[in-house]
Amino acid sequence: MSSVANLYANEIKKQFKVLYANWEPGGPVSLGDYGIMAGNIFIPKGNLTNDFDEFKGGVIEITQDPQKDHKEFTSEGGVDINLVAKGSGTIQGVSAKAALEITFSHKDAIFFNAAGCSTTRISNKTEIGTLLKKIMKDGRWSKEYCVVTDLVSSGQTIIAISAGNNAGISFGAESPGIENINLADATVKLSLTTQRSIGYKIEALEGLTLLLGLCKLKNPFIWWGGGFNPRTLRMTTSMIDKIEDAPGIVTEQSPDELIFGQLGKE
Repeated sequence: MSSVANLYANEIKKQFKVLYANWEPGGPVSLGDYGIMAGNIFIPKGNLTNDFDEFKGGVIEITQDPQKDHKEFTSEGGVDINLVAKGSGTIQGVSAKAALEITFSHKDAIFFNAAGCSTTRISNKTEIGTLLKKIMKDGRWSKEYCVVTDLVSSGQTIIAISAGNNAGISFGAESPGIENINLADATVKLSLTTQRSIGYKIEALEGLTLLLGLCKLKNPFIWWGGGFNPRTLRMTTSMIDKIEDAPGIVTEQSPDELIFGQLGKE
């Protein structure tokens, strides 16, 4: 896995706690996909509906949240955001339109902005867990597998990762009628105008699936609260998962004692 992929995925996990990066952003992923984790990156193996008879016939129930929201973050330190109003000047001599300028003072800094985010999720997670325990009993399911149970897609996405010191990237509003750019407004069309020393970018693209919520069958450790509440211990998710999935550690006598719960921690 590339260093950019791990850098991005680790920062997404740090910022959103129980949501994981879809790498690459916008890559094909569906509710009910299952696979393994490589650090904080989900590696798909298949889909429940396609691969197991128990999940055919509309067993997986899906709901969409009616509300949309704005998700944004910058790496701690090293990122400066300048929103330039229409007619107030030029950005690096390029345009007098309303514009967005992002500058980075060091390598591997991240700017992430996702406007108009919508979430779809599996609504009958408890039933899914019960069926997974059933197919685990006859050896068709591995305890290390996790399932995509939540998906977050964006109306418009801008991502930039710096490749060196003094990096920068700027966007201009496509419409001359825009007075100021509102980063939470997914309807404002933006175009890339300049960039320097940028290692990875998403140029104001629409309709990308960005974030995943994942659940898996888990050992009933005494510190695990059960259900779909995330952990609160000061341990990384990967550390706990390695312990729970280790073949030499068995805390349950049968799959029925396992808990289908959310990956991630507060």
